[in-house]
Amino acid sequence: MKNKSLKKAKNLALAIIAGAFLVGVTTTVEANSTNDAGSTVTWKNADGQQLKDNWLYKYGNLYYFNKDGYRLTNKAQKIDGNTYYFGKGGEMVRNGFNTRNGATYYYDANGNQVSNYFYNNWGHTYYFGKDGKRYTNQFYNNWGRTYYFGSDGARLDNSLYTNWGHQYYFGSDGALITNTDVTINGVTYHADKEGILTPKQVGRSYGGDYSKYQPSLYNNTGQDSFAVSQIGGSVNGTIYDQYTYSSHAQQAKSNGWRFHTYIWMQTGSNQYQTQQMLNYFLTKIQAPYGSIVALDYEAGASGDIEANTDNILLGMRMIKQAGFTPMLYSYKPYLLAHVDLARINAEFPNSLWVAGYQNGLSTMPNYGNFPSLDNVAMWQYSDYGGQQDLNVDLTGITYNGY
Repeated sequence: MKNKSLKKAKNLALAIIAGAFLVGVTTTVEANSTNDAGSTVTWKNADGQQLKDNWLYKYGNLYYFNKDGYRLTNKAQKIDGNTYYFGKGGEMVRNGFNTRNGATYYYDANGNQVSNYFYNNWGHTYYFGKDGKRYTNQFYNNWGRTYYFGSDGARLDNSLYTNWGHQYYFGSDGALITNTDVTINGVTYHADKEGILTPKQVGRSYGGDYSKYQPSLYNNTGQDSFAVSQIGGSVNGTIYDQYTYSSHAQQAKSNGWRFHTYIWMQTGSNQYQTQQMLNYFLTKIQAPYGSIVALDYEAGASGDIEANTDNILLGMRMIKQAGFTPMLYSYKPYLLAHVDLARINAEFPNSLWVAGYQNGLSTMPNYGNFPSLDNVAMWQYSDYGGQQDLNVDLTGITYNGY
């Protein structure tokens, strides 16, 4: 006895191949009432045999006729272990959605109803569960992480969620943030083991950034508590070291200051040069994991904004993967002219270190001169008459790693 499922699978393939030849030599009959097939449409071949329990390919669509010979219409049907859906014209749904009884389902290119399946489109991620239903207003737990899919089915990414009298935050990968600090719209919170957010009272702190032109660290504000030193950089693929970096690290430690790193990134849109640069420097960082490694992008940009942004994002991802906090340094006009800040901020919120100098030699910031941009975590507010760059940490980011 032949395997019936194998025979139907074979007939499905034959229906697709031979469908074009069936058109014109067949007859359809439409009755006036419907049955459990959803219609009473039938199909007869040229020899007068009614098609039953089998597939038909016609006009680029697939149809199925049940054991009584009726076409399935507006109906989900399990056939040979797979679930398919047949629309109002009887056509099998492929690469499409169907919503019924308050639930949404997705059917792949072969018409199979997906299950335990992630679907990415329109810049969002969706999930279809074991029963094939799209997760909507539901939590999903896997890999030791928790995710949430909202009212439209889209996974929450870089989004706040409010419930049970508390706020929670889902990060760039969609996972619930727990047991760490997170800065959202310029406010720093602590997320506990359950993900409940509590605002942190983070005071603003001050510090300078240094290169070979400033061999010694200075407490210009009288309140400095951090220093950021250049380790070196790349100029069009030529990598150089900054000899003062190690000395700065030692001085910061002696002062009891938090020490961080920046890299001169004059690689434009050249991702190969950026990879070379970071592969060289990331193993030489003399600061704790979690501390800042900033990309100083203020020269050498190409004329292609998106290519520049791709290059910067590559660098920031490499820094994050190496276990450090990525930041992007530049000044406002340069960023606006050469970088897609929306993409930077979407993937790395509150990661900008922006220069915008106030007039005069005051050692404290005048916020009337603040360079208005979203997601600024640190402001370089003065070069102190060309002697020393002065910075204020607005979010507590310089505490990362300490």
